[in-house]
Amino acid sequence: MGLRTPAAVVLALLSLAACSPGGPPGPQSLPARVNPLPADVKGPGAAVFLARVPDETRDDMLGLIRVDRFGDALARGTWVRRHVEVALGDPAAPIAVRGLTADPRDAVLVSGDVVDATLPAHVFVERTFPVGPTVSATTGRCLLVRTDGRVEQPGPEAQCERAPNGGVYWYGPGSAAAGGVDPRAGTATPRTSVPAFPVAVSPDGRYLASLRDDALAITDTRDGTTATVGQASAARSSRGAPGAFTTDGYATILRQDDGAPVLAVAGFPGGGSEDGGSRGGGSHGASRGGVRRLVDMVGAAAFTPDGRLALATEGAARPRLVVVDLRTGTRTPVRDFPAGDASVKIAVVGEHALVATLPRDADVGEPRPADVWEVDLKQARARRAVTIARVRQAVPLPAVPAGGQPAGPETGAPGVTGIRFAPDGVVVALTSEGVTAAGPAGAFPVAALPGRRILFSGDTGTGDEGDTGGSGGGSLTAVSEPGAAVRIATGARKGQTVARVLPTADGRHLIVCLRAADDPRVGPGPDHEIVLTRLDGGGAPLVLYRGVVLASVGP
Repeated sequence: MGLRTPAAVVLALLSLAACSPGGPPGPQSLPARVNPLPADVKGPGAAVFLARVPDETRDDMLGLIRVDRFGDALARGTWVRRHVEVALGDPAAPIAVRGLTADPRDAVLVSGDVVDATLPAHVFVERTFPVGPTVSATTGRCLLVRTDGRVEQPGPEAQCERAPNGGVYWYGPGSAAAGGVDPRAGTATPRTSVPAFPVAVSPDGRYLASLRDDALAITDTRDGTTATVGQASAARSSRGAPGAFTTDGYATILRQDDGAPVLAVAGFPGGGSEDGGSRGGGSHGASRGGVRRLVDMVGAAAFTPDGRLALATEGAARPRLVVVDLRTGTRTPVRDFPAGDASVKIAVVGEHALVATLPRDADVGEPRPADVWEVDLKQARARRAVTIARVRQAVPLPAVPAGGQPAGPETGAPGVTGIRFAPDGVVVALTSEGVTAAGPAGAFPVAALPGRRILFSGDTGTGDEGDTGGSGGGSLTAVSEPGAAVRIATGARKGQTVARVLPTADGRHLIVCLRAADDPRVGPGPDHEIVLTRLDGGGAPLVLYRGVVLASVGP
């Protein structure tokens, strides 16, 4: 398997690097509160900012300032650390802080507070990505960080990465081995031999699903046993197929020897279950490493993050869309969705799905119209959301987490996903509450907004402060479900770009974090600003802070 760079490192930009010594920082680089938060705006609670430390002899020291309420003057705040390296990420997630020479105290930032902690020696913290409601992981050398300040290193030189079909795993150099991460406890399961990097990890981190040479392997990290589907059965794995862990195995698309695809659940090795118990091979349980077939002749399929439901097309001549209960195998046809021979693309977030129906051979000839449907999986009912006039191809987008949490069973706040259409780059987005909206060409869905609206960024980049919630580009657009679009002023100057956005609790404003566009590694300076802007598009953005990066914020 070997060593490789985690996707989180590829997606996220490099950590902030301090400037080389050369005297005290100039006044333009020092942190400042430019304007107070208006009294009618319901902003966040306590906040911690990364900023340059005023010093007469050097300009390479970055420290942390804490204020009791976001919007307070920095002069009323407290320098809680004066020489640090910070694993920046979603400011709602726990953030690891490495104390350096002039102030060697380590810490974890939690909801705008500073919790004393001890980080393992010889680990440089880079970036942070959330893995659960109270747990985050650092890129580079991986640390699992909890809101209570506890820090765990899965293993020497460990690296953590999100699996494409859900969950987080860790691995080290030199051998084909990996372990899982429990996103609720913030602990790592033992590393064990696997045939390839996992495509999915069970919610408790115990089981790993891997694909190699058309074989699906499910490995139990507790004892290292593996159940293989493909080499010893009539079914083979479908490379690149979606999937999700259920209570008794891994649900995905398998192919029979005759090439026919089936939706099935491959059982855990030893007949175990996700909660550590055991299941028999009855009608609702996959037998020891066996396969429980649910839908024959399946076409497109997608799964809810909690592994309870799937949405799939069934049949060959005129496929129908069905909701599948992955525990019982019950198939419920989706009402109000037309049966036909259209090519289908599906994206799921929460218990809602976005389904695009493309004409057969849509990629041949002139672009043709395509309908996009929203499906309520619990009700098994569809409604037409929008028609895209020119389509050749459609690509589902990964779900964007909300509230500092990845998409999964622990996600309470609404997330957002979408489908992008070529050749014009139009994207249709969907929230986990069933809200749909079509964004500008080339845009990317960022967040769900109050009033059945969705926020889009101006390009497909991610922010410099983590792999979730960043916006990238300099433009933002709020689109309502009926289709009304409002361009949101960010105040970004030439050379600035949007790094992150935070909707305010009053539902009428956005807090927009700006940074230098050309070199995100440069430490806080005059191009790092935090501004307040109105969601209705009115008025000019108000600069609140300059020369700081928002590292942690409370509700």
